[in-house]
Amino acid sequence: MFFKKKKKRKSGVKKKQRFNLKEFFTVPIIILSILTFIFFSSFIYQLNNKDESRTSIVDLEKLLRKNSYEQKTGHRIQIEVLNGCGERFVAKMYQDFLRYEGFDVMDARNSNSKYKNTTIYIHRGDTKMATYLSSVIGINDSLILKDIDESLMFDLTLVLGDDYSDLISYNSAISYHPNKLLILE
Repeated sequence: MFFKKKKKRKSGVKKKQRFNLKEFFTVPIIILSILTFIFFSSFIYQLNNKDESRTSIVDLEKLLRKNSYEQKTGHRIQIEVLNGCGERFVAKMYQDFLRYEGFDVMDARNSNSKYKNTTIYIHRGDTKMATYLSSVIGINDSLILKDIDESLMFDLTLVLGDDYSDLISYNSAISYHPNKLLILE
């Protein structure tokens, strides 16, 4: 007999399977293992070699420009800028200009009414702040009015009137206009 007969298995009984390492270590498992090892070794390397240049603290005092009033008194003048002339972007233009000049411009928006002259209102503090602002803007001190209200967050309110383009500061402030390319042409 050249052929051997195969033994029939009894139904319902499975042959006991052995644990096969080749099936366990498939390609995806190997790749994930390598990536995990790289991740943890990189993490440990970063913990041991801290780069101090990336974690340095920025000194905001150096970034904020101080005007001569603040240098003398130690108080940064807080201002609200209102557009009382009706022209677009005038409050934004002066907001950026005054920030560059070392003022803390808390708000810049349109006024509810129209103003003929640019005016400064004092809400808290002394008149020296308003006098300093008037010298920077270029308005007469007669246009400084008292409107004392200690509950407001700002010291002064600058209302830009129809005469804003006649102010001494206009030529400097125009460079801060959002559409300055259209204006300078």
